Amino acid sequence: MEGGTLPPSNVAIALPVDVRYHEQHSCLDPWSLEEIRLDGILVVERSATLSHLLKRTLAAASIGARSELSGYLETIDHLQRSAELEQPYRLLLIGAPARMTREFSAVLDFLRGDGKALPVLLMAHEKTPELIAFAQARARASLVLWAEFSRIPGAIKALVPESDAPLQTPAQAAPKIANAGSIRILFVDDSESVRLAYQQLLERNGFHVETAGTLAEAGQKSTNGNFDLVIIDYFLPDGNGDELCRKLSGRPGSPALAIITGTYREDVIKRCLDAGATECMFKNEAKELFLARVHSLGRQITMQKSVESERQRLDGILGAVGDGVYGVDNAGVVTFINPTGLRLLGHADEAAIVGKSAHAMIHYAVEDGRRIEPAESSLNCAYADGEPLSAHETVFWKKSGEGIPVECTVLPLAIAHRREGSVVVFRDISERKSAERLRWELTHDRLTGLANARHFNNTLTAELNRRRDQGGYAAVLYIDIDRYNYIIDTVGVAGAEQLLAEVAHMIGKRLRDGDMLARIEGDRFALLLAGVQLENLFPVADGFRELLHQCVYQAHGQKRRGTASIGVAVISKDTPSSEYALEHARLACKTAKQRGRDQTEIYVGEHDARIAREIEAGWTDRLRAALEQDRFIFLAQPIVPLAALPDSESAVVERQGWRVNGAGMQGLEYLFEVLIRMVGKDGQLISPGVFVPLAERVGMMPKIDLWVINRLLRHLAGLKSIKAPIAFNVNLSNMTLSDPESLDLIEAAVRSSGVPARQLVFEITETSELTSLHTARKFISALKKLGCRFALDDFGTGFSSFTHLRHLPVDFVKIEGSFVEGMAGSDLDRKMVGSITQLAQSLKLKVIGEHVDSFATLTALRASGAEYAQGNYLGEPRPLRAIDFGALFPHV
Repeated sequence: MEGGTLPPSNVAIALPVDVRYHEQHSCLDPWSLEEIRLDGILVVERSATLSHLLKRTLAAASIGARSELSGYLETIDHLQRSAELEQPYRLLLIGAPARMTREFSAVLDFLRGDGKALPVLLMAHEKTPELIAFAQARARASLVLWAEFSRIPGAIKALVPESDAPLQTPAQAAPKIANAGSIRILFVDDSESVRLAYQQLLERNGFHVETAGTLAEAGQKSTNGNFDLVIIDYFLPDGNGDELCRKLSGRPGSPALAIITGTYREDVIKRCLDAGATECMFKNEAKELFLARVHSLGRQITMQKSVESERQRLDGILGAVGDGVYGVDNAGVVTFINPTGLRLLGHADEAAIVGKSAHAMIHYAVEDGRRIEPAESSLNCAYADGEPLSAHETVFWKKSGEGIPVECTVLPLAIAHRREGSVVVFRDISERKSAERLRWELTHDRLTGLANARHFNNTLTAELNRRRDQGGYAAVLYIDIDRYNYIIDTVGVAGAEQLLAEVAHMIGKRLRDGDMLARIEGDRFALLLAGVQLENLFPVADGFRELLHQCVYQAHGQKRRGTASIGVAVISKDTPSSEYALEHARLACKTAKQRGRDQTEIYVGEHDARIAREIEAGWTDRLRAALEQDRFIFLAQPIVPLAALPDSESAVVERQGWRVNGAGMQGLEYLFEVLIRMVGKDGQLISPGVFVPLAERVGMMPKIDLWVINRLLRHLAGLKSIKAPIAFNVNLSNMTLSDPESLDLIEAAVRSSGVPARQLVFEITETSELTSLHTARKFISALKKLGCRFALDDFGTGFSSFTHLRHLPVDFVKIEGSFVEGMAGSDLDRKMVGSITQLAQSLKLKVIGEHVDSFATLTALRASGAEYAQGNYLGEPRPLRAIDFGALFPHV
């Protein structure tokens, strides 16, 4: 046979699903073919089947086609443009029509003229005189019949010189299939001699072969035997090969199918491909080409076996592992799940999950059962973004609706550099969570989630050791909720515990890394501040006290703000023990309670002189600079005579934002408490709760009190035109009350100001530890001779209240606000305020009730017999300079 002397071509007629595989893997045996590496071929063929045959033949010989066309006229235009772009083709492979057409004649004319230099390979069903004449007239042209298509590679080699198309070396060719012996072939042909010839050929090349002579025999053998490849002659005594193809391709695990025939017919090829054949072979082609086809199929079969074996191995692994494993596509739809995963999730069959949304089936809710949207799920986001997720703890939901805590890892899955979903590995961590919960409960408070006393002491000890090694300071804050038993009586245990939880949350938001907050018992908290600067310690600590004012609770329909007393102890390398630090913080808190609650106190022991010096040094400079630069401002809050206010809230008249005057105002004296704020260098206002204790510690309160009195007298001198009876309350510290020099300076300032002394009401705190009642009485008596008056502030909070009331010649008693604010809902508070009022009035003293925050409280205070009320309901503190007293009392 003429074709048998040429290098064989591996022509593969493949279904679309297999085309890519064959283009990548089809090759010839290195000992049987020199493979031509050539691109720049223009293939022109109108028949899709013949065009595919050409491409497969070229691909088998490793010859690349740069372009493919199906029309003759567009071929001329295409060749002209490629020449203009200086990208000419190196060969034109063109199929001739069965009958000569004008379009094809035009192509031939072009190739005789402008395209005469282009090598041409003509493919035709028969050699017509026109085609023969064309091929003979050109130097580089050849004519090959479709029936002899195996000559195509050799014809191309003859038309294109070897220098233009270098031959591939044997070392570059793909290797022969290594495990041909594992491939079982059934060869079906009605000719015994043909069967024997092909059987011997295949067995010599390492394949295991059986034969059959009819469709019936082939069907029987394929049923009983496990064949990988069935090669079927198309024309058989009891039917055609496409019938067997159709029968075998419909079976599960069907073998690869190929048709072999002795004659070429396009309709035969199409029927076989439609029936399931993946290859179409011809008996008149060279044996080398036949073997190349079989080897190519064998490699595909071997790879499929390997893939299936690997799949079974992975299925075995997935079934054996103790963790749950499932896969999802990019949309989060489950593609598989292993038996362990099914068991953990309570499903009997994977059909219950596969094909459904993982979010909808597995992780649709958080731990407390609240359902979440897919966009809220970290797992769903990982699926969509193709991002890994490691050791992620969440809750998966079983078929029964029971949640199980799991730890899962999401691994993005990439196949051929394309993202193809994710694999999720998860395990049940219920036991671990139970153990963790037990360990957590041993070291934490269940109500607030904070560390407990045991855990706090261990952390405090570690911080103390750190200070001994590294130096520097830390601090312990002992925080005690004020009047907690009263809160329990008012709002109940549940309400009081809710307040504790809110306190824990509020403080927790302000903590830094290294700080620790603990609930050590009942309503008492301990806060460790690691690494503090002593000069900022008091403002920082007092900031937590002010922060707790944001915690509110409902008492008898009224909102009450929480307060706390805070004690602070400094930790240094010299601190003996953690117990020492915590105990001294507790003692400082006790002192803060005695000072009237809602206070901050720093403990500095007799052995902590160095710490005291460091705290005092910075604040001495800051306070002195504030005095020299006049960085103190005045605020004022009204103290309203109850007789001036109506019984109905709707009748209260509001002026300048204050509820101060109504019917019956004439002749009544109004008081205004003057409150001082220090202005920091950054412009921030510093409350007296911060700087007053420090000023007392460094002995600067007398200077601050004198500054306040002098500035206030200067302001009052400018209010002489105001005819209404008004007076201003200003605080005096215990240190000033004990200082004779301060007394002389205050007397001189009052005398020289021209301001009526009656307009000054000095408030002294009954919680102050007066060093000498005799000295204080002398101080008060001297100023009262000038006409100044005095008020005993925060009455009822200390143990010395009645002693002060008995020995100090005061004019007013200010009842501590915590008693007043609870009067509307507490019979006990009403009785206590009523008793204090009766006692004070029996001593000819007037009573002021603080912390009036509602009209109901105002009504209860009025009923107790008190003369004055003060609180935010009547008016919040405002800058003194901004108050227009003329507009405030327009009728006087």
